[in-house]
Amino acid sequence: MSLRKINRQKTRTAILDAARNLARESDWQALTTRQIAKAAQVSYQTLYNYFPSKAEIVRALIVDTFIGPEEDMITIVKNYRGDLLGSINELNAARFALITATDPQWWFLLNSYFAPGRGGNPNGAHIVELVDQSGDSYYYQLLRQAQGTGQLSDRVDIQLMAHTLYCIANSAGERLVFAEANVSALEGVLAEQSAQLVAPYLTA
Repeated sequence: MSLRKINRQKTRTAILDAARNLARESDWQALTTRQIAKAAQVSYQTLYNYFPSKAEIVRALIVDTFIGPEEDMITIVKNYRGDLLGSINELNAARFALITATDPQWWFLLNSYFAPGRGGNPNGAHIVELVDQSGDSYYYQLLRQAQGTGQLSDRVDIQLMAHTLYCIANSAGERLVFAEANVSALEGVLAEQSAQLVAPYLTA
């Protein structure tokens, strides 16, 4: 990764960390992007270049927490060594770890901010929609590797299977956030669901 990309990632992370910390300490609705910029120790213009609105900051926080930092997910994909179900479970576990590390009240705050009719931003979308818009590329990359090495049947529509894996993982994540579900139990159920979907098409 180039130095420029590294610096951009550091700045983005600083902005999101500042926003998350400020939201825990104050009223998110009253919080301004200028306050977030100051806490992140960047200029207002720099923050605007990364996130033109507070809603975009919230979107990024949701995506990062629900999907996981790109570097972590890419590492799991790169480390694929032929155990497709194991790698899928590893992706899911990494995402669960991020969700459980986040204050539950923060999720309720975000949901309220975006939900129309509940004091939220009428131009925003529900968390599920935001997350689903973010793609299912990591599952797809694993499936593509498995299919390319002959471990997954070439009859499988890997785009459809990746989207399905992503949807059931998001559903489990939401239960974890809003229902205070047991992490181990959810991981077990998700592993079973993934196996039911994928195992019939494994060739070895």
